[in-house]
Amino acid sequence: MENCNISILHKLHEKLHFQITVRLNSFLYAWENADNDALLCELIFCLLTPQSNATLCWEKALELYYSGKLFSGTTQELSAIIHPVRFKNNKARYIKKAVKQFGDSSLKEFLQGNDIYAIRDTLVKNVIGLGYKEASHFLRNIGIGTELAILDRHILTCLADFGVIAFPHALTPALYKDVESRMQEFCKQIDIPISHLDFIFWYIKKGCLFK
Repeated sequence: MENCNISILHKLHEKLHFQITVRLNSFLYAWENADNDALLCELIFCLLTPQSNATLCWEKALELYYSGKLFSGTTQELSAIIHPVRFKNNKARYIKKAVKQFGDSSLKEFLQGNDIYAIRDTLVKNVIGLGYKEASHFLRNIGIGTELAILDRHILTCLADFGVIAFPHALTPALYKDVESRMQEFCKQIDIPISHLDFIFWYIKKGCLFK
């Protein structure tokens, strides 16, 4: 992106503000209604997303749930359903373990606490296949992680384009938190919430809004 300037972000924010607000409000539904199946579907979606198309991953998460195989399927059956998501065999194992951990309606209880950063750390430590990006994405998608950064390659590229960071080719946990802090400070400077800027950056790169 050439000649990046903050006015572009403010114009897009004005254009997309209503859609973003509606989307963020909708994310709260599962959390406020203690809908464990909805929370679990969001977790499965985020387990599927690494290096894979987000729209396809959401379609496959829903297919797993509505087919009934999310709870009853073997790892091999899960793998067959989530094809052609990348690393389908590993991700099928991660999903199977997550369902074993949280399929008993305990996910919301597991996520209780006042410190969203500590909750994210706990998720990363306890849910196999979930890194900081995926954990942040999950927490944002259930309405309780709106201050977190979802540092996928699209967001990192935009942050680099706007001079916030140099593009990192690998993100350790420490570097993830450092970049997140820089993005949060940038958001304060331009007066756009980080949860909104995520959608704006996604729109810049993909031309649409999604989860």
